[in-house]
Amino acid sequence: MNEIIGHCEILELVGSGGLGEVYRARHTKNGNIVAFKRLHERYQTNPKLLGLFHKEILMHAQVSHKHCVKFIEADLTPPNAHIVTEFIEGINCHYLVKKVGPLPPLVACCITLDLLQGLDHIHCLDMIHSDLTPANILLEVTGRTVLADFGLSCNLEVEDYEGMTVGTPGYQAPERLQHEPMTPLADIYNAGIILHELLTGDRIFPNPDPKDVMARMKNLPNKIHPSGDPKVDEYIQKMLKTALHLNPQKRFPSSRDFMFAIYQVLKAYDIRYTRRAILQWMADVRITKNKPVEPKQTIYIR
Repeated sequence: MNEIIGHCEILELVGSGGLGEVYRARHTKNGNIVAFKRLHERYQTNPKLLGLFHKEILMHAQVSHKHCVKFIEADLTPPNAHIVTEFIEGINCHYLVKKVGPLPPLVACCITLDLLQGLDHIHCLDMIHSDLTPANILLEVTGRTVLADFGLSCNLEVEDYEGMTVGTPGYQAPERLQHEPMTPLADIYNAGIILHELLTGDRIFPNPDPKDVMARMKNLPNKIHPSGDPKVDEYIQKMLKTALHLNPQKRFPSSRDFMFAIYQVLKAYDIRYTRRAILQWMADVRITKNKPVEPKQTIYIR
């Protein structure tokens, strides 16, 4: 018989991180499949780490958007402190790029646009995600892009992270590495890193050493694989240059401004439904068995 913790029947381990393990579970009240994140046993009585876990719960509980993983419930009682969220059946963008390599430019733009919608919701709550990486961007088998992992999120109104370096090495904005105050513009930079990685299949900062990253930030590569449309290539390169500007004040002022820039690319090819476009491509490369919605959109540049 499977272990039951709180309102969840534990089914199988699906992942493990620095603070805990993530399980596929079944909610005993409604039978829904959920994600069950439990703090590592060795941390269950650690006041500092329980505090971090509590902060993740407080931040995530405020978030309610179709492009963000849905929070369901949580319990901070040792030895089973845990968070329950919706379970996303799909693949994260880190494994996606490893599996298929560079994505078609229009598909990469669709994913980034939907990611930015979720990010805009977070920023409107006066929060910063703080750890945007391809591994934290999930693609559901339905084509939905979902932002996950709010473990490092912070509230701008009550928290001061000046002097601290947070985030994943190789996925940090320059101001983070220089221990400057955090703003939503750091998330904008990370969204630019993710778009670049989706387009090229390569990490823009392959060596996570802070000194090497800072040196590379001052002379970023601005080349993407030719799409077949020089105008689109030029526009995307210009867009990346803005998102990845060393000076935060010269980046897109907000997630919505970045979204609008991407929308101009999609508009030129009459892509109106990003989720359908992503699903169409996922079906083409056999990442999902779900059938694309008709009529199909133009997602490839010839």
